[in-house]
This record gives sequence, C-alpha cells and structure tokens, in this order.
Amino acid sequence: MLLQTASEISEKQEAPCADHGPSEWRVVDRRLREYARHRASLDAAEAFDLLRAEQIKLHFLHGFATMYEYLERVLGYGPHAARERMRVARTLAGLPQTTAALARGQLTYSAVRELTRVATADTEARWLAVAQGMAVNQIERLVAGHQPGDQPDDPTHPDLRPRVVRIELLPEVYALWRQARAVIAAERGAEISDADFVESLCRAAINPGTGDAGPAHQIAYQQCPDCRRATQNGAGREIDIPPEVFERASCDAKDLGSLDATAPERATTTVTPRLREQVFARDHHRCTVPGCRSARNLDIHHIVPQAQGGTHHIWNMTLLCSGHHAALHDGLLVMQGKAPYGIQVHWVYGPPLPTGLDPEARQALIRERIAKIVEQVWATPDSPTGTREHARPTWDHGPVGLT
Repeated sequence: MLLQTASEISEKQEAPCADHGPSEWRVVDRRLREYARHRASLDAAEAFDLLRAEQIKLHFLHGFATMYEYLERVLGYGPHAARERMRVARTLAGLPQTTAALARGQLTYSAVRELTRVATADTEARWLAVAQGMAVNQIERLVAGHQPGDQPDDPTHPDLRPRVVRIELLPEVYALWRQARAVIAAERGAEISDADFVESLCRAAINPGTGDAGPAHQIAYQQCPDCRRATQNGAGREIDIPPEVFERASCDAKDLGSLDATAPERATTTVTPRLREQVFARDHHRCTVPGCRSARNLDIHHIVPQAQGGTHHIWNMTLLCSGHHAALHDGLLVMQGKAPYGIQVHWVYGPPLPTGLDPEARQALIRERIAKIVEQVWATPDSPTGTREHARPTWDHGPVGLT
C-alpha cells in the first residue's frame, strides 16, 4: 500500500470539530505517517541485515541451529513470522525497485510481503505500478492465484492447496466434537477424515435435512462458460475448487446461467422436482452404498456421468451421501449398473477402515491393505499388452439390494 504524505491527506480532508484545536488532528496524523515511514525503512534495513546474517551464519555464532531459531529467540518473532521475514529478505535481494520503495516508506512491509510472492526482477515494475494506491487486502487479492514470473494481468492459477484451520475448544465442546464425529462415522460405517466431518457439520447447518427439498448446489458462470476453472462462494469470498468437485455438484444442482446476462436467465435444475421426489422415495431417503446408513446431506448421482452421455432416466440415478459422492468423483469409488437393484460398487484401493478397531487391529488391517495393493500393483499381468502401472486393485461389494 502506498503511503500518502501528510500534506496530500490534508488537502483531501476537512478538519473535524474538536475541542483540541483546529490543527491538532493534522499534527497527530503527521506523526502517525512518519512512524509508518520509519517503520518501513527499518523493515528494509532489517531485511538487508537478515540476509547478511544468514550469509555469515550469525545464528551459529550464537549457538542456534538455524536463522529461524535466532529470529524466535533473539528478535522475538513467532515461527511463521520468522519464516516470512527470511523469505521476504531473500526475495528482496533480487527486487531492487521494491526494496527502494520499502526503504523510502512508499510501501509498507505488509504490501511488500505480498508482492514478493509473485514479483521477479523482470516483472516487479509492472506489479508496483498496478499495486499503487491499493490497500493490503486489495494487493492480496491481486496476487492470489499468480506464480512468480506472472504479470498482474496474466490468467491466474487455481489455488487448490488444503487449508489448515486451527480451533480451540472448551473441554465440554471438545467432548461434543468427538461424539458428533463418532455419530457421523457410524452412519457412514467407516472412519472419516477431518474434511468429511467438517463438511457434514457445515452442510447440516447450511441446508439441514436429507436434501429432498432441493439441490444443495447452485451453479453460475461468468465470461467463459466452457472454462474448466471453478470457484465456490464462501461468505463473500471466491474459493478455488478442483474440477472433480464441480463435476460432483453438477450431478445435482440448480443452474442460474450466466451472471453477465443483461437479464436473469431462467434457472433450471439438473433433476426435476418430480424425478427428485421419485428417486428419494425409491431409495428410502438414504445413501445406497452398502454399509452406509446416512440419511442426511444426500445428493442425486448420475451412475453414467452426464459428460459421458449419461441420461436423466431414473435407472441412471441413485442417492449418495456427501462423503461417498466425493469418494466416487475423487476416483476412490466406482459405481456401475442400473438403479435400484443392479448397482455394483467397487472400492479402488479398499473400503475405508471400519470404526471401533483397537490400535493393534487397525494397524494390522492397514498393513494387510498395503501388502495387497503392492502385490497387485507390482504383479505382471498375463496380458502381453498389460503393464504394472495399469494394475489397480479393486474390492467388490457386489450388487446393491434395496428393501
């Protein structure tokens, strides 16, 4: 974020009515801006000395194993801040214009921290020009999705990294957390991941019920309807999601059409309300994967995908809970046949571990699964055209019978 001078801000604002005199607010504002410029200059000087300290192994001379430990023990930075300070210092060594802007107080350290994620010696001038006048949160959005060497107007890359969320719970809430997780795992009939558990909680809060009232997803597009990139709105923020998540949502969604249209388009649903009612009634409002008793967060899945010519005939649709629906589109689960009585389910790498195992039995089952996978992957197929790379173990649950 570029810092305006005190004279510039004085020209744009009128003095507020106060009992402290007509000019005191200007004096305080001027001092605060000077503090910010001095702080930026000190950050630039510190970055230079941090890099020099790393080169002469200053941390070793003081008995520390790494520069990060030196920053934590001597300079008082936390672990994340220490790593960020060193990353920025190393990057600034190759960004003379950005370093100069920080030293002059034209950029704050927070703004420089974001720009160093993408700027290079060849692109920093363009990034500095585009970022001029922006607040730090605007620069964060500008940088998001770009990689080092990209120009600001280059297409962005989807950020599909898992997010790390840390929460602190009171003991009684932690007990509820464990109990709720056990309930959801028992419904699925197998152990669940952290992501499975949190998704179930979130969907139950956002759209409680089985899902029979309507699809859980809405799909809309802007500019390019054929682009494979997809995002999901999370409380006003667009989060990149992988293509398989979009495909899963497309199985059972409301399509709003183009958001760039001059007038709202007619919304359509993947599955008509009458067909939805029929599928839920036929499948008894529960997931049709054997062993799963989940009757919440249900989606209608097309057994033969629509992208592969699958139709909206009722025999091509079945109910899946959100966890098994995700496993199927992630390639961990395979479903074939016709609903409701001819469906076959295959786990590609074995079904999830059952719940309630003691630690020894759990580890023994994991070792058994790994041994079977390794054996089948490395076994040479009889077919002369087969290769070891194409061998994939499967576990067959057989046809699904509904009562």
